Amino acid sequence: MFYERSGIVADADANFAATLDRHGRLLKSYARRLTGNSIDADDLVQETMLRCWSSRHRFKPDTNFGAWSRVVMRNSFLSSHRRDRFHANLAEEAFDHISGAEGGQDLAVQVNDVGRALDQLSPDHRDAVMLVAKGVSNAVAAAQLSISESAFKSRVTRARVHLHALINDPNAEPYRAPAAKITPVRKARDWKNVMIG
Repeated sequence: MFYERSGIVADADANFAATLDRHGRLLKSYARRLTGNSIDADDLVQETMLRCWSSRHRFKPDTNFGAWSRVVMRNSFLSSHRRDRFHANLAEEAFDHISGAEGGQDLAVQVNDVGRALDQLSPDHRDAVMLVAKGVSNAVAAAQLSISESAFKSRVTRARVHLHALINDPNAEPYRAPAAKITPVRKARDWKNVMIG
């Protein structure tokens, strides 16, 4: 408290700001070597100066300011590269074909609803819908399922109706696999006292 009132801290901040300003050109040339272009270098210099200023209380006055600020810049550069590895590198033409998305949370919910509904379809209906979703023609899909083309179209129509009901109606009944038929165990015949002929 006493030091702040007497202006000592203000003088220290002013000296730090002047030192940071003097090293601006050196930081810019180092940033160009790291990034390879001037636009990213400007961003990196700004980020570095902000980090240096917010960490000014950690800097020891009798040490090499240039080395300290370059370490801050290198760490900032490496941190941004670590974050960038989660982004895809696409060709410029690819961005023309990517449609924009607003929000996206509702789409994730819809995808979950569709996935849950697909799991509740019968295996025959699910296979038919998935073949249509993949863009397989009716003739090829019918051949893959070993059914006629008209049977495939009918199956897809019924599957879509059931899928729509499962997505929009919380009371819709999911597909239930029929109970396995248990064939009764036959008893051995008792051939005693049986007359033939």
